[in-house]
Amino acid sequence: MYETLYRLEKTGIDIKYWTNKGQYTPPHWHTAIELIYVLNGTGSVIFDGKEHLTKAGDLLVVDSNKIHEMKCAEVSMMIIIHFSRKRMKNYVKDIDSFRLSCSRESAEHGKEKEYQSVCGLLRKLPLLYVRQPVGYELKSQAVAMEILYELLNHFGEEDTGRTAEKEGALKRLGEITDYIEEHYRDPIPLEEIASHFYLNREYFSRFFKRNMGVSFSRYVNQVRLLHIYYDICNTEEGIMDLIEKHGFKNYKLFIKMFREIYGSTPREVRSERKGQT
Repeated sequence: MYETLYRLEKTGIDIKYWTNKGQYTPPHWHTAIELIYVLNGTGSVIFDGKEHLTKAGDLLVVDSNKIHEMKCAEVSMMIIIHFSRKRMKNYVKDIDSFRLSCSRESAEHGKEKEYQSVCGLLRKLPLLYVRQPVGYELKSQAVAMEILYELLNHFGEEDTGRTAEKEGALKRLGEITDYIEEHYRDPIPLEEIASHFYLNREYFSRFFKRNMGVSFSRYVNQVRLLHIYYDICNTEEGIMDLIEKHGFKNYKLFIKMFREIYGSTPREVRSERKGQT
């Protein structure tokens, strides 16, 4: 993700063709506009307190600074496009005054034609990627620009909800999640992290849950699971060693959360990965 966003600030648009099974991304946010178009498989994206179930042919836009998490329930192929608001100001000077909201529900509320038009543009991208004619990256960027144009004109609304309070909350959440990423292998008592940020325990707990959509303890365990999952897929280290290495102390809770998020046991995931190589 960080590599994607680094490239994005150089080019303004980043297009990825993503394939995975059981991939989980814990709650996070970024200043880019994120567009997800599902080619096959199923999954879900959670933001604004709602779970958006996705299937082949579905389009979903997650706007800037929206805290969201994503899970692919089955083998999924999708196109993910990030648009840098900063870079897009070169073309739309007042882009920050618009918020974007586009999903299957949008089509069901009187915008079917516009929704299908954007989906039609998205379907051009995989063919370009497979054939790779001369200048295919240039054409892909042009298609992405047309997609953003359609989104702004048909799925954009004037933003009246930006406040200094929201900006401050995101800044503080960024500092908290950076701290968790640095220390997740160690026990992080609620009292300790609240004190680190000069907050009392009760306020910290409410603030985190209200903004992230999950409790502090669950989020920390989600981060641990993400690292364990990556190492299960990419190393030969023993699963029990990985659990200990990444700070999970409760084995029963680990197995429960792993199955809940990835739909398989750790050994099943490793076996499937070996079968694919």
